[in-house]
Amino acid sequence: KTLLLGTGATATASAAGLAVWYRSLTSGEPLPPSHWARQPIRQISGRSLDKDLQLTLFQYQTCPFCCKVRAYLDYSGLAYNIVEVNSVSRQQIRWMTDYRKVPVLYAAPANSPAGGDEVVLKDSSVIMSALESRIRDPSQSLAQLRLCYPGIVGEEGGKLTYPNRYFVMQPGQKLDESKLREEQKWRQWVDDVFVHTISPNIYRTLPEALDSFRWFDKAGDWEKCFTPAERALVIYTGAAVMRLVSMRLRSKYNLHRDVRKSLYNELDAFLLNGVGKRRFRGGDRPDLSDLSMYGVLTAMEGTAAFSDAMDNCPKLRPWFGRMRAAVAAREGGGRLAGAA
Repeated sequence: KTLLLGTGATATASAAGLAVWYRSLTSGEPLPPSHWARQPIRQISGRSLDKDLQLTLFQYQTCPFCCKVRAYLDYSGLAYNIVEVNSVSRQQIRWMTDYRKVPVLYAAPANSPAGGDEVVLKDSSVIMSALESRIRDPSQSLAQLRLCYPGIVGEEGGKLTYPNRYFVMQPGQKLDESKLREEQKWRQWVDDVFVHTISPNIYRTLPEALDSFRWFDKAGDWEKCFTPAERALVIYTGAAVMRLVSMRLRSKYNLHRDVRKSLYNELDAFLLNGVGKRRFRGGDRPDLSDLSMYGVLTAMEGTAAFSDAMDNCPKLRPWFGRMRAAVAAREGGGRLAGAA
């Protein structure tokens, strides 16, 4: 939702103008995902998961959960297209009547009309687990794997959850249960603990909030999604609103009054207790917890909070550098047995 701060006639006029703009963006019938998949904002080259299968990621460029998925896709050497979702109108995902979040992964045959062959995966951890399951066991199709991650709507608040979101499906394979549990534990920790330190830190003060939104404008190619006036409205209104939201989040998640301390403490928890003396938390190679942590951290790049973390957490820079090199080199691409 977009919130407006202001008083009197100025606030009323701004709200009315935004309402007219929003209605103009959301009028008409929602276009199907196949329409958006044919006009991505970016195309990332790589290998196909299956012959003629096209992956399209519906995302916000600087969303931590979307950054997680991109880190995984890039590390795995997969080809995929990116559709940037307008964060105000969400026009590109209006085809989902019961879901309004990103990331969403749309998989469909590249050269065939829309039909019953599409697979839609929601939730960043589900997307990573399903794709990893497919890579480790090519006999499983994405359509089959999607059924392994049923969503459950909670009784209180109607929140959609995925109980199996951290499970990689590997039937018939000998597994190291303790290693799997550790990977799952740290993946969940990234989602449930670390990610909640991000907003209070990147919006710690109003100047930092403005700087963060200006970075999002640049990194997210907002000039392709908004007019100059709309961008200014989103940047300045968003910064003011998120500064207030960040204060509530600090209280909700019991962060230290100096939120940088909470950020540094959680980074040290991962680097000392998770990674330890190894190159990666997964050992000699990154695992899904490494990719999750790296992904959400890339969402902070360009902000004062990220620079401060690099300067104050000695073990962060070496690990982050190794992760960046592994992802850039697509070191996980060798696992794509039989990929096109």
